Amino acid sequence: MVLAAPPSAPIPGGVVSIPLKTPAKAIYFLGHRGIVVEERADLYAMLPIPLGTPAGRYGVKIEGRNGTVALRGVDVHPHDYPLQRIRLPSDRYVTPDAETLSRIRKEAIRKHKDKTFRSDHTPDWHLAWPVQGIVTSPFGLRRSFNGRPRSPHRGIDIAAHEGTPVYAASDGRVVDAGNFFFSGNLVFVEHGSGMITLYAHLQDIVVPVGTKIRKGELIGHVGHTGRATASHLHFGVSIDNVYVNPTLFLPKRTVDRSR
Repeated sequence: MVLAAPPSAPIPGGVVSIPLKTPAKAIYFLGHRGIVVEERADLYAMLPIPLGTPAGRYGVKIEGRNGTVALRGVDVHPHDYPLQRIRLPSDRYVTPDAETLSRIRKEAIRKHKDKTFRSDHTPDWHLAWPVQGIVTSPFGLRRSFNGRPRSPHRGIDIAAHEGTPVYAASDGRVVDAGNFFFSGNLVFVEHGSGMITLYAHLQDIVVPVGTKIRKGELIGHVGHTGRATASHLHFGVSIDNVYVNPTLFLPKRTVDRSR
């Protein structure tokens, strides 16, 4: 399905899409670099909005290819995400010990590097669903594990039987893959201009790091590795290290518990 314009959801965790009259060298918003895309011969800038951004009017800096600089204003609207209470059988994934905390800190540095990888080409932002299943946990939920507040949900959970194939949501390159404490078996794919998709809690990973991958190619299979209470795929989208709602880039489905 081809849309007439990129998605625009001016709320925390969303994106702002603005039309451009001329090509731009770079666009910055809220300290992050946006993506310039072309849709039906029209140019747009897609600007990520971090979760936790207060409502208000913010400036967009547009650097032209000829050295010019233009400023625009964009409004971010308030949005309250629901609270999700999750009960885990033990506190291992809630209050890790010192050795595990050291591992988590190292993995956080590695993930930051992965999410800030940026190639020069333009991404195809029309993503395909990576797995057949039902969305059981939507994006942005405020979460509590065993009664303790933790970071919000920065992706969507798609429930599926263990071993269900997981496919690349768009063309790209595998920039990292491996086992992480919270995410389990995890794959990062960069699609261009810093747009990343990630696939977590996999049973296995079948694509080596550095592989160029096409939309619909096999990445691995659904599992429940890491902090997962049941088999599912955690699917995330990041633009310049900002997690945004993946459903903005996916075709609508008739069965979806997140709607």
